[in-house]
Amino acid sequence: MHILNVIKTDNIEVDTVHKYQGREKDTIILTTVANQINDFIDDPNLINVEVSRAENKLILIVSDSDIASDNTNIGDLIKYIQYNNFEIINSNISSVFDLLYSNYSKKLLEILNKNKKVSEFASENLMNMVIEKVLCQEKFEFLDVVLHQPLKMLIKDTSKLTEIEHKFVENILTHTDFIIFNKLDKMPVLVVEVDGYAFHANNKVQLERDKMKDEILNKYNIPILRVSTNESGEELKLSNKLCEVLKLNYENII
Repeated sequence: MHILNVIKTDNIEVDTVHKYQGREKDTIILTTVANQINDFIDDPNLINVEVSRAENKLILIVSDSDIASDNTNIGDLIKYIQYNNFEIINSNISSVFDLLYSNYSKKLLEILNKNKKVSEFASENLMNMVIEKVLCQEKFEFLDVVLHQPLKMLIKDTSKLTEIEHKFVENILTHTDFIIFNKLDKMPVLVVEVDGYAFHANNKVQLERDKMKDEILNKYNIPILRVSTNESGEELKLSNKLCEVLKLNYENII
């Protein structure tokens, strides 16, 4: 999908390219918002509309694989930008979930073969790698992690729950993705949920389930960290969240 992020002085507009035909904006931020270039994203007519909407500045956000793409219109646009010596910035923040992109399928297989497989989902296996790496830090040596703990095993006293929440908790299929807990007293320290962007972003039912789970955990003062597969810096986010929850000193808050 082609999406234009339009920066204005008072707010930011976000919409598809079709909404901006015949309109111009001072600054346009264009992102392909897809794992790989397809025929729709690479449509020359849409690209022409996108580029011509910017009056003063065009910002193009792409992945490394897009930059290396040959025989595509997006790839040609990037080469044109490079040829004319316009500013190019390489982000120094990466995401473990970049490996989910089909362009990195061989690398993903290599990584997963070298590490513990705890789930049928690659996203959860990647997040488990991040969690184990963070928990290896000396300040977190008293913590451990468990995967797919049923919510009914986490919450024993259901008196705080509404009838709907109680049914939700009692469903054996309702579980947390990860629970980081204290090895000494086995008490939960932080729940970590991995939100697959394609599955969660436009899934109303799932979003409602996520919201209910968050509200239930909040009632029992159990902190939660949601990590989306279309974001980055998972290791730092987790480390900082644990420091926040445990009231430890930390830096570089995201």
